[in-house]
Amino acid sequence: MDKPKTSSFSRNPVLWLVLAIPAATIVAGIWTLVVASGKSAVDADPDPVRRTAQVQVASIEADAQAASRGLGATLVIESDSALLRLDQPTGPRAPTLQLVHPLESSLDRQLALLPDPKGWRTDGPVASTHVWQLRLVADDGSWRLVGRYHPGDTEITLAPALAAP
Repeated sequence: MDKPKTSSFSRNPVLWLVLAIPAATIVAGIWTLVVASGKSAVDADPDPVRRTAQVQVASIEADAQAASRGLGATLVIESDSALLRLDQPTGPRAPTLQLVHPLESSLDRQLALLPDPKGWRTDGPVASTHVWQLRLVADDGSWRLVGRYHPGDTEITLAPALAAP
């Protein structure tokens, strides 16, 4: 009488799959939690956001104000600075130019603007090797213009995020 052939645990590839797939799933789930709760696990939008019933609500009042006033601007990028020309005067106090990284909030930059005979000038370079969301915000936060920088751009139009009423 022949004895049934017994295979050892280490020689059965199907058994390894039965154990490895759930184990890999658990490791991937833990890694996802670590990445999601890391230091850059915040919204890419630097504005305060209110969360109501799983919906994020951000204020668009500054965008509406810029649209109703017909504001617009052009940012001319130079090698070590940038010149901002506003379509119409907005007052004597300098707005702030924010460079918002689309994914990594720890890379966001904020550039102060200095008076210039042609408009406002940055005190630092804008040119970069990656894409930036540009936001020009009034010193009191009453209006906001937005635009997008792509590597190699030399002139960017900033406009309200909303259409004029």
